[in-house]
Amino acid sequence: MKGLTISVLVLIAIVGIVFLIYNFSQQPLNTAGVINNPEENSQGTAGNVIEITSSGFTPSELTISRGETVTWVNKDTEEHWPASAQHPTHTVYPGSGIEKCGTAEQESIFDACHGLSPGESWSFTFNEVGTWNYHEHLDISFGFGKVIVQ
Repeated sequence: MKGLTISVLVLIAIVGIVFLIYNFSQQPLNTAGVINNPEENSQGTAGNVIEITSSGFTPSELTISRGETVTWVNKDTEEHWPASAQHPTHTVYPGSGIEKCGTAEQESIFDACHGLSPGESWSFTFNEVGTWNYHEHLDISFGFGKVIVQ
């Protein structure tokens, strides 16, 4: 009887641990509205992270202040290419355009300019106030997102 009680307690503990691990792993990293502190992160990307998963962009809408940096992190198993709307030109964000990929201007446009491999990230600093829609260039049916810069 004592062995059965111990077995039941161990089983309950295992189920509880699995439940906690599952719940924490399913929580999207949503840091919308957190203001970056460049001293926190040498890349200046603390706080504004958009995850790319098989379900789309999370969060799909992010509000930031002018001058803040947003980082897209590919958490999917496929490549994804975040870029300014409008497909296929990528010209909605001022100064952006897909034709600038691979040029000296590439670093200043709202365009990853390539598919991000699983685990890869890309960052962009928004210096223009407005609502900036973006899309997944490799699969236009994948979904859209929006960065609101105040």
